[in-house]
Amino acid sequence: MSVMRRAVLHAASQLEHLPEQGAWRQSFCFAADSAVFAGHFPGHPVLPAVVQVLMAQVALEAIGQSADLACVPQAKFLAPLGPDVDILLTLSKGRREGRWECTLHSGETLAARIQVEVAAP
Repeated sequence: MSVMRRAVLHAASQLEHLPEQGAWRQSFCFAADSAVFAGHFPGHPVLPAVVQVLMAQVALEAIGQSADLACVPQAKFLAPLGPDVDILLTLSKGRREGRWECTLHSGETLAARIQVEVAAP
């Protein structure tokens, strides 16, 4: 298991199913000394985009979906996420088979909108 994956799993809370919304929700909080911030950027840590995609992958695994990503068709990173910030990930099925929509919020701020496509079994 990679250092980044361990850090994401350590920062994750219990996944919550929201059946009325057809979605799942999970909170994450990365400590300032987390490996995810190493070198990104010294003196002004910012959660790397690859870690944000990995968060979606971890959430997919938690709901029993294949987490083998075929691609990331779309990703928009709208606001920086730093250490010791509560990040709320919401995951829902996309319109196309195998696609999932993921949003990351910090408080009321939409920080990222990520679409992932899982590999066919």
